[in-house]
Amino acid sequence: IQVPIEAPIVKNEIDPSKPMIALTFDDGPSKNDYEIVAKLKEYNARATFYVLGKNVGNKEDIINTILDSGCEIGGHSWDHTSLVKLSGNALTNQFTSVRDVVKSASNNGYEIKTFRPPYGAVNEVVKGASPFPLIMWDIDTLDWKTRNAKKTVDHVLKNVKDGSIILMHDIHSESKDAAIELIPILVEKGYQLVTISELMEAKNIQMQNGVLY
Repeated sequence: IQVPIEAPIVKNEIDPSKPMIALTFDDGPSKNDYEIVAKLKEYNARATFYVLGKNVGNKEDIINTILDSGCEIGGHSWDHTSLVKLSGNALTNQFTSVRDVVKSASNNGYEIKTFRPPYGAVNEVVKGASPFPLIMWDIDTLDWKTRNAKKTVDHVLKNVKDGSIILMHDIHSESKDAAIELIPILVEKGYQLVTISELMEAKNIQMQNGVLY
């Protein structure tokens, strides 16, 4: 009897019946992303990187390393200006400039799909101007403030649940260290580490532009 060869597991296969979380990293791209992405790949995991447009220049290699790993890139504005202070073209440019610079830095014209407002600051004007769904978080590690990997790890493990969106900042080495420690622990606990788009799709959420998630 010929035994059928099992089909190879597709890298991005997600089981909607199992718990999943989205790790998100703001303010890059950063040289720390190489180590974060390597650890994610080791555990067949993915994350979403919310980049600042002004930081993308000369970092094409980091952008493509992130994308080639199956991770996702989103926009975090051009220069971390609070969007609620802006209107008109100045506001629109904060969305489109980061989109354009990521597209030109990526090898295959990557289009960002989601956006995280700096400081999580939004109002009706910002919502109305956004050409993207606006992604918030339910676990704020405050890693930028504590600059302490252990505190970041402990905070995540204490608060994480199915569907969590975890906010970290890849520009800090302590946050990179925390991520590298967290990824195996979270996988061991049974969580699938997915991108924001994968999380929303698995939860049957149809994202709309200008809506907070």
